[in-house]
Amino acid sequence: MVLKTSVVVNYLLIVFLSSVLGAKDLPKYFPRCRRSDPKINDCLLKATDQVRPYLIKGVPELNVPPIEPFIIPEVTLEQGSNILNFKAKLNDIVVRGLSKYKFSQFDFDVPKLHFHCKAAIDELKLEGKYEVKGALLGAPIHGKGIFRAEIGNSNITVFQAIRIIKKRGIDFTQVIFTNSTIDVGKPKAQLDGLFDNNEALTKATNAVIKDNVERLFEDLKPVIEKVINSMIEDLLFKLLTENVPYDKLYPK
Repeated sequence: MVLKTSVVVNYLLIVFLSSVLGAKDLPKYFPRCRRSDPKINDCLLKATDQVRPYLIKGVPELNVPPIEPFIIPEVTLEQGSNILNFKAKLNDIVVRGLSKYKFSQFDFDVPKLHFHCKAAIDELKLEGKYEVKGALLGAPIHGKGIFRAEIGNSNITVFQAIRIIKKRGIDFTQVIFTNSTIDVGKPKAQLDGLFDNNEALTKATNAVIKDNVERLFEDLKPVIEKVINSMIEDLLFKLLTENVPYDKLYPK
């Protein structure tokens, strides 16, 4: 549950990459950052603030949906440890707070074709549908209904390596490797409707989640980061299938 919250934090990076860097032709009102500019990193960092009002409303030209609120259709979570052993599906997730993002680093090492990015968000709120089955701290957990989650200060660091490939004699980019790490503070989560709407068991389970939420989240971090990496690479791969040349992504 809280895990989904953190996936969203990183999804912001994906939205920015796809909108600012990944369009066939950027809208005229978007900033341009050239790879020959010795201050390209400053340009990229500044651009994250400049595009905020457009990302809030969405950018139809780039097929970028609004980020406030941000809607995620579905996420599947699975973990198998002594603390958490479950499989869950989250649907119709509404995320509020993404527009308060703040990038502290957005570096593109042009010769090495490496990205190093850091971002933070003060508060995120999520709500959606869930279905879960498994065990929580050794006790059974199952049911479906509505979930609500909140996290305080969220920080994410992303490293990505790309390479240049040729298509029809034109340079394009291809993702080689993506790695992300997350750190969140003050997580909260609540599940309604557990155990076939058994009010007593639902209340008891939510109390366990509340008392152990930081421990539970720490156990889920590898799962979250794996989902994050997959989401980044999938979206960037999608951009590549749209035949966006390297010179369009990062002009000289």
